[in-house]
This record gives sequence, structure tokens and C-alpha cells, in this order.
Amino acid sequence: MRSTLQQAFGPRPPRPRAQGNAYSVGQQLKKARLARNLTIEQVTQATHIRAYAIDALEDDNFDALPSPVQARGFLRLYANYLGLSLEELIANQRASSAELTPQQTETISTAVETEAPETEPIEEEPAEAEAEPACTCAGTSESEAEPPEPETSESIPATPQKPLLSQPIFIAIGEQLRTRREGLSLTLDEVERHTHVRKHYLQALEAGDFDHLPTSVQARGMLNNYAHFLDLQVDAILLRFAEGLQAQRLERQPQPLEKQQHARFEHGIPTSLRRFLSLDLIFGGGLILLLLFFAIWGTSQVIRLRAAPKTEATAPSISDMLLVSPAPDSGTSAAAQTSELITPSPANVPTSAVAYPTLIAGHVQV
Repeated sequence: MRSTLQQAFGPRPPRPRAQGNAYSVGQQLKKARLARNLTIEQVTQATHIRAYAIDALEDDNFDALPSPVQARGFLRLYANYLGLSLEELIANQRASSAELTPQQTETISTAVETEAPETEPIEEEPAEAEAEPACTCAGTSESEAEPPEPETSESIPATPQKPLLSQPIFIAIGEQLRTRREGLSLTLDEVERHTHVRKHYLQALEAGDFDHLPTSVQARGMLNNYAHFLDLQVDAILLRFAEGLQAQRLERQPQPLEKQQHARFEHGIPTSLRRFLSLDLIFGGGLILLLLFFAIWGTSQVIRLRAAPKTEATAPSISDMLLVSPAPDSGTSAAAQTSELITPSPANVPTSAVAYPTLIAGHVQV
């Protein structure tokens, strides 16, 4: 009897275990992980998937995950990390689907199917959109904040063009969200259906443009829901968001009068010259020019003094000659000295001889 059944239907595959079939997606992932000698902690560090989620995936316990969309994203990310193809894992599971229970086939198919979840909820979007305002107050606040959206988009280009310190922080947060969503192979429409956050708000979060959001409180709530849905470190992201808000608050504070005047002065200078012109550079350049001026002036003075013409010696005056002349002898008289001084040189005396009376020394009787 057993041989006839084997001939009719072929060899029977092994009986499934209590936790699932050996050919199920979770068992295949676990087998591949053990073959590579990887622990759950190592997989968690590499894929940033929580340990409980990895255990749920390997045990085919998809009910432990928040939603089928997250389960599908975690499966794809886990399979790509192990170098496997999710389609091949699904094909192996379907080959042995006859051995699975109906409950397991329903849970796995809802979590793994790639096309069915994308087409079915699209038809239900109008119903969800109608029931959304009556569900939560946050939905009403978001719908009320939608009309002022064009005004905020028009006022954004009026912001200053200089780079802000808070903008890189917000951009890094948005890049982290977008990378995580793309790693889970999720679309913005799917995230919108499960988080009840509008698509344009999700785009603003991923772009780091938090100015498009109504208020900082609503931005924090949307960021919390989005990060929690993507299974990220919510506390770390919110702390980073708080740092960005603090930097933005400091940027929006009014500057002192001196800083404003300095900013106006810099605004009038072209950008090419602004990087070279600074207070220190102007002061140092002026000091160097002053030192060069004094050095050139001193050198010119020294050269001028050295190039001045030398004065020639003039004939001595009569007073100098009288002072320098030797003292008269005791035998000569004052008249002889005067005659010697007044006697002209022979060249200037006329040819005619002049006879002078001789002085006879004798006693004069009065």
C-alpha cells in the first residue's frame, strides 16, 4: 500500500516540525545564518534589526511583528545580508507548502507577498481617508494644517542663503530615515497607510526640511512614529532632533548691533574679496606699510646727508689774524708795529721813492 502511494505521488517530503517546516522561509534563513557561523547579535549590528524580530523571522512567527509590511521588509533585508534571494526562499517554501498548516500559509503569504499588499490597500484608500479624521485627533490636526502649506512653501525662498548649523543635522536625520525605508523595500504610500502620516510630510522628513511641518511638536510626533515604524533607535533620533532645534533657536536669535553692522559691511563686499578682507588682515597690513614707510624715509635722509656738497675754506678775517700774530719785542715801539702793518707790499708801492725823516733819539727840553 505504501509503495503504491509512493509510485503515484512520489516520495513524501519530511514531516514539518512543531515550530515550522524545514523548507519555510524562517528555517532557511536560520540555516544560512548557522552555516556562516553568525550569531543573532552580529546580525543585529549589521542589519540594525532588533533581536526579537530576527527570532520571530526565523521561527515564522510573523504575528510578533508590528505589521506584514515590516515583516516583508525585514525578510528582504535579512535575506540580502545572508546573500540569499527572497524569491528563491519563497519558491522553496511554496514547493513544500503542502506540508504547512493553513494558518502558517496565511501568515507567511501576507508577510512575504510583494504584489498583493501593494494592490489591495490602494482600493481601500478612500475609505481610510474618510475614516481617518474620526479616528485620531492627530489626523484632524494634520488635515487642518494642510491648507497653509502653500504659504509656507512660498515663504521658504525668502530665508537667507547662508548655510545654517541646524540644516546638516536635519538632513542627516532624513537621510537615515530614507536609507532605512529603502533597505526595507517600502514605499511612501505603504508607510502612509500604516503610520497615518501624510505623504508630503514623510517626504519633508526624509529631505530634512522640517520647516514644511506645521509645528515642532507635530514634527517630533511624526518623527517618533516614523522612526518607531522603521524599527530605528527612537531615543537617539529624537535627541539628535532636539540638538537641531537648539541650533535653530540660536540661529534665529537677534544679533547684537555690532554684529549686525559688521554683517552689513560684509554684505556690501563681494564674496571673492570677503574671504581675504578681515579686521586682522587690515590691521596687520597697515602696520607693515607703516614700518616700510619709516624705513624708506630714514634711508632717504641718510642718503641726502651723505650727498650734501662740502663747503670750501675761506680766508681768515683780520680779527683772527690779529689774535694769531706773535707778541711784539720789547725794543720795538707801537709806531713800528703800526708801520709794519700798514706798509704795503713792494708790488703795490709806486716806483717813486718817498723819503721818511729819521727819528733821532735825544733829550727834549721843555
